[in-house]
Amino acid sequence: MNSFSFPNIFSGGKTNLVYDKEAAKSNLKLALGATKMSLLGDPYFGTNLKKYLYEQADTVLADILIDEVYSAIQVFIPQIVTQRKDIKIILDGTDVLVQVQYTYLNDIIPDMFIISLTEE
Repeated sequence: MNSFSFPNIFSGGKTNLVYDKEAAKSNLKLALGATKMSLLGDPYFGTNLKKYLYEQADTVLADILIDEVYSAIQVFIPQIVTQRKDIKIILDGTDVLVQVQYTYLNDIIPDMFIISLTEE
């Protein structure tokens, strides 16, 4: 699998690409960072995470965020497999992080990555 190297897509007149696990992580970052109904070509791409990020933190909100992340993985990132229980929301000061334990289907090796939801 290939994907654009987001956010450094262009360099010296060429397009930067990432491959395999890094491509899956890049695509997940794009899906979690995009707001539904904001892209003209695919209005259903993305999540509604941005509207929940500044709500009062509690267990119900954490469950909503986990559901949004899990749905995005199931719909937009078919190269990785995870279960809902393997997704955790971590509050680190003013930063909101998502920890996902997953299996990349090409090599069937379990792995984990952490994505910040509050960075631009």
